[in-house]
Amino acid sequence: MEPKTVMVEEKIGKGTRGGHYVYVLEGKELVHISDYAVRKLPGKYEDEIKYEIPINKVTGKTLYCFNFSRSGYALLCKCKIEDFENGLPKKYEYYESMEDRIDEIRDLRFRVRNTKLVALLSQFKNVFIPMINDVQKYEEALNFKIEFMGRERRLKTAFRKTHVYYFEFMSLPNDKSRINSLKVTRRWIYQIWVLKLLCEAFQVSKFKGNISEGKPFWWIEQGSWISTTIGETPFGDLTFWLEFQPGVDAHMIGMFTEERIPVRPDIVVVKGYFERTGEFVNLEKPIDLIVECKEEPFDEWEGEIRSQIIPYQESFKPNNFIVASLEHIPDSAKKMLENRGINVVDNLRPGSESIRTLSELVKKILP
Repeated sequence: MEPKTVMVEEKIGKGTRGGHYVYVLEGKELVHISDYAVRKLPGKYEDEIKYEIPINKVTGKTLYCFNFSRSGYALLCKCKIEDFENGLPKKYEYYESMEDRIDEIRDLRFRVRNTKLVALLSQFKNVFIPMINDVQKYEEALNFKIEFMGRERRLKTAFRKTHVYYFEFMSLPNDKSRINSLKVTRRWIYQIWVLKLLCEAFQVSKFKGNISEGKPFWWIEQGSWISTTIGETPFGDLTFWLEFQPGVDAHMIGMFTEERIPVRPDIVVVKGYFERTGEFVNLEKPIDLIVECKEEPFDEWEGEIRSQIIPYQESFKPNNFIVASLEHIPDSAKKMLENRGINVVDNLRPGSESIRTLSELVKKILP
């Protein structure tokens, strides 16, 4: 006699937005429900998957359902396989926000098979969390706040509730999806941290412009028409943008390469006070500094020198251009960039001598 089976349904969202993922607790390890399935079937809708699970494989074990709203809000459901009916749990021990239940699961870890993901998780703990801590200390010292706008919910969680962030992106059902999600967050963290280094190098004494409840804040949003922040410095006001986009429709270029490339320089710095991007663009003044941030190993972005960095230089014609890299850049590539007037600072990470190198370079930019 074949063992009795139960259908368990998942909904594959856009990353963690709108997703519903099920895991079985094995000791201290969270194992995706697909590891127990004898069959995988399509659901009623295109974004649904059903797994046929023999009850005897998971009887008595705890199941956690990680549920995300379309806006990315995270909920956690605890139940048993016996609680499922028509693919979903019809009763459960609780169904609450993940943050409210984090103390229960904080010591658990997801099963990982991909060695690259293992390495990225280790690096995130040892390099990127110190970056977050560094930025938070700077927030407190200069009495401002970082606000995450638009669709940057995972980034906000990484900064404000790092222990919760692990369970949000790792609840995605395969290692490739987890890597892609983590890489987006890593990219933003590195940009924000490098922006913090620039502000220190320019000797920002206070921030102004974006004000909420009497306190200045950094506006973090991709392609926003609002500047990230404005700093008061010994050189006068400086305006900073992350993911600078010159206009709503001006977000792609294709004149320099065969493919269309997003036009969003990572960090843009200009002299003057500009609350809105259009205020600066309309003056047709040159950009004082562009900084492209590269947190991946050189071989993963080498092609972007010709497809992105050089087109940015030719399109925007900034007075100064810096490539800031977390990892080492080969001397041949450095020389090629420097011959084009693009400065390079590599091995730029918390505690490195390269922080001083960047600071000394930046101090030469403005009179």
